[in-house]
Amino acid sequence: MNDKKTYKFIFNWVLINKLAVGTSPLNQDNISFLKNKGINNILGLCLESEVGWAENISKNFCCERIFIPDSKSEALPNFKDLSKIFNTLTEYLENGATFVHCFASVERSPLICILYVMQKFNLELEDALDYVLRKHDSTNPTNTQLKVINEFRKNLSKEKI
Repeated sequence: MNDKKTYKFIFNWVLINKLAVGTSPLNQDNISFLKNKGINNILGLCLESEVGWAENISKNFCCERIFIPDSKSEALPNFKDLSKIFNTLTEYLENGATFVHCFASVERSPLICILYVMQKFNLELEDALDYVLRKHDSTNPTNTQLKVINEFRKNLSKEKI
């Protein structure tokens, strides 16, 4: 991303003091904001080439990037990447408040929050989508992306049986 002046930092709690969603933290103001909110971990779902992180971010947070494609790509999130993201998110949440982000906070990061809420609270896709949408009004994953996480969630449930 070339023009940081037009990039708006977004932050919304999905689960208060536990799971938050938004856009990439680009500068020290964003870092300070996240620290003040009690964020311990950051999970990025976009490539560094899409949007970078603020300098020295790893000095303040436990951070990882795990790329999944958005609707501009012809690819869909695959089960291997979803599994890694879900496991990382679950581990991060055991160790404190976690901020999940992507470029625009419209598809990918809300999608992962929907998946987590579905699994954590044993909700159907529509109920989890509605919940996350009420917490983060820019939530807008595609129907195809939603189908992928629904299938992934069904596989998670089968593995636990």
